[in-house]
Amino acid sequence: MKRLLATLLHPPSLGVAFSSALAVVGTSPVGAASQSHAMVQAKTWHGKVTKINETMGTSESFSMKVGAANYVVHYDAMTRFEMGSKRNSKVGALVAVTGTPRSMTISATRLSA
Repeated sequence: MKRLLATLLHPPSLGVAFSSALAVVGTSPVGAASQSHAMVQAKTWHGKVTKINETMGTSESFSMKVGAANYVVHYDAMTRFEMGSKRNSKVGALVAVTGTPRSMTISATRLSA
């Protein structure tokens, strides 16, 4: 009797349809569309240092010119120097900066001076 009642209440086709609907819903995380816009790819810029800015706590920065655009590059102790060091960051020095942009400000992850 219980089996008959179970088959009447939960037919196999309903179970398959329900599980396939869960599979479709379960494949994409909640908010996947908003995450793709929030993730910013790291990019590399090559330019010339135009000004060494003041140190703010543990974060340092300098201004650099890339073509016609001017950027402010922020770096700290976690930034990796591939070539040179922060002592090589002088006005007129050629630099390569890899980081994430926010408007005209770059948060550097790697520097080469």
